[in-house]
Amino acid sequence: MRSTKLVITLGFFFMIAQMASADPLGKAALIGTWDYTSYTLIQKGKPSGTLQFKPHTMLFTYHEDGTWEMEASDSTHTTHNGSFEIHGSELIMKKADGSPYQDCDVELTDNGKQMVLKDKRSIITASKVETAP
Repeated sequence: MRSTKLVITLGFFFMIAQMASADPLGKAALIGTWDYTSYTLIQKGKPSGTLQFKPHTMLFTYHEDGTWEMEASDSTHTTHNGSFEIHGSELIMKKADGSPYQDCDVELTDNGKQMVLKDKRSIITASKVETAP
């Protein structure tokens, strides 16, 4: 009887821990335009410098159909596009030709208005661009 209670209690705590660690990130949370605000380079596992972007310098738009577009409004006017998938907290972005673009962990904060993308090489922060109703 005592071991049954222990098993049930441990199972309950395991289930709660799984639910608490589950990331609520879904495609719908990412949909929209994001204004990238900073880029921090990671070297030897530590931040080695941060570039702050001026507002609207680099915009990424994620569409409901699983596609994305990037537009830089700096002197290069660089554009990219492709497709994306979300697996848990992992965002996998591919270019239109199918080659890898970015694979990172995503965290949304401030009720989905702020985004942090992390991989082994960098940390990127972005703010969601509000759309007029």
